[in-house]
Amino acid sequence: MKFIELSIEELENQCREWAKEIKKNYQPDLIVYVAKAGYLIGKEMKDVFNVPLVGISATREGNRLKEIVGPIISLLPNFVRNVLISIELKSNKHEKNTERQICFHKSLEDIKNEDVKHILVVDDSVDTGHSMKQVVDGIASVFIRAEIKVAGLNVWDKSNNVIITDYALYKNTVIKSPMSKDSTEYKKFMDIYIKETKDGII
Repeated sequence: MKFIELSIEELENQCREWAKEIKKNYQPDLIVYVAKAGYLIGKEMKDVFNVPLVGISATREGNRLKEIVGPIISLLPNFVRNVLISIELKSNKHEKNTERQICFHKSLEDIKNEDVKHILVVDDSVDTGHSMKQVVDGIASVFIRAEIKVAGLNVWDKSNNVIITDYALYKNTVIKSPMSKDSTEYKKFMDIYIKETKDGII
């Protein structure tokens, strides 16, 4: 298992170059980011593809606990944090709790589905694949004629049994990104997210 840390600047640069590579084979009409973690990824990609960026949320039980525990974990040494994450990943707890509440952001509701033929869904990590599958199924139920492809900054092999991630920069890697609640840049990320998405409307 690999562990890396990315700053906002590093993430933006990598996602911009990644989008250029994807564009060689695929040109979406629309990018849908999975809130909140997929926002910075989608933000950089939309400029490369020159298409709208809209959001969708997938929440499950336990997300509130992460909001509380995240700031505490940020005070721990990285090696302790990495051990805790390794234990969580090996526990398969997310496989036992597969029901997510899918919510379209207003910006996505406003898109005319007949104009969209190709959609790229982006997120920071495709772990078990259950959240992403429910997100894709939700989008497909509205954009019934659209081809939908998935881009995860990181993808775990075990998710392939649930959904195929078409594009990934990293595989089987624990990434401490600005979207991680224990990142020193998490507050800066949230300030950007709230301001630019009007607190999740976009």
